[in-house]
Amino acid sequence: MGRLLDILLEASPAYQVRRDNGGFLLVGNPKRAAEFNDVVRQANDDAGADFVAFPISDDRNGYSQMFIIPLA
Repeated sequence: MGRLLDILLEASPAYQVRRDNGGFLLVGNPKRAAEFNDVVRQANDDAGADFVAFPISDDRNGYSQMFIIPLA
């Protein structure tokens, strides 16, 4: 796995990581919404050879979850 993917899958106060079929679901902490939004934006900008990221909107200009599929 790539460095950013390894970092994303570590525990964080901004989100929880749940292993799912084919990937990982990051569930944002509503009390740290701005921090989680930054994580999602960085993951989207840097996704590529290591993983694909699918953000899920919170319907308020941010994100509530993100599904990550590792490619390697």
